[in-house]
Amino acid sequence: MLREIAPKFYDLDEGILAIGGGHGLAATLASIRTLDKYPVGIVSVADDGGSSGRLRDEFGHIPPGDLRRCVSALLPKTSPWQDLLEFRFASGELQGHALGNLIFTALTGLSADPVGASVELCHLVGATGVVLPACSEPLTLVGQFADMELLGQALLAKTSGLTKVGVRPSDPVVPSVVLEAIVDANHITLGPGSLYTSIIAVCGIPAIRDAIAKSSAQVIFVANLAPQVGEGENLTVAGHVRVLMDFGIDVDVVLYDDHLIELGDDAYLDPSIQWILTDLSDKEKRVHNPALLGQALGGLLR
Repeated sequence: MLREIAPKFYDLDEGILAIGGGHGLAATLASIRTLDKYPVGIVSVADDGGSSGRLRDEFGHIPPGDLRRCVSALLPKTSPWQDLLEFRFASGELQGHALGNLIFTALTGLSADPVGASVELCHLVGATGVVLPACSEPLTLVGQFADMELLGQALLAKTSGLTKVGVRPSDPVVPSVVLEAIVDANHITLGPGSLYTSIIAVCGIPAIRDAIAKSSAQVIFVANLAPQVGEGENLTVAGHVRVLMDFGIDVDVVLYDDHLIELGDDAYLDPSIQWILTDLSDKEKRVHNPALLGQALGGLLR
């Protein structure tokens, strides 16, 4: 099925798969786009805030915001679709909604298939890649903090000291095309982005975690540029990797820029992991520079 949806994914045996949430995954996809590659993105469906949360509650569909943002990242700057997808209503009953969120919700309603709707959206706007939802149903994140159980991405993102994060339902059905993409990939990127509410929100799904373990792909972790207030507070680069390993996700390569975040305790540095220190950011903006991240990824992809 994936060969029909995204035949370019298999061109030259590239097979580039990117996993994460809205902002971080979008940054990676934009970077891959600078390399003229055709990736498949797997995006979280656990968002429960803002426009996405409102549409999720009203229609029962997967939240569209993270997916929309990632599709936008695969469009050229000159595409009118980029502005249209990101256009946000400022008043009236639609206040706060992004037009792309409404388009995706409509496509899902017409097809009753969020995977088909996401593929249709990518084809409609001419994206240079395909973005797929991690699940066909919305998920709720469940976090453990001290002796309390916390629910929801919006709340967990603000909480430091999380000891465990899972999803509800605990073992959701993952679309077969998503598992196919993971197993067939030659390279899998994780992040950047929120460790628990973006990356583990996808990788922590049992079927996806098992598919990553089964895949022979090189797993590349793209580290955040600075410690994240809330869930990632006080975590070093190596600390992020340690948490991923605790969740059963083995990493082969780590790309990091230590301008604003420490690498961390050497005790966590698995000798089998390749740690690559490189410039990734516009230092003033604290965001990943697509050209620099693309250059770093390009060296690994070659």
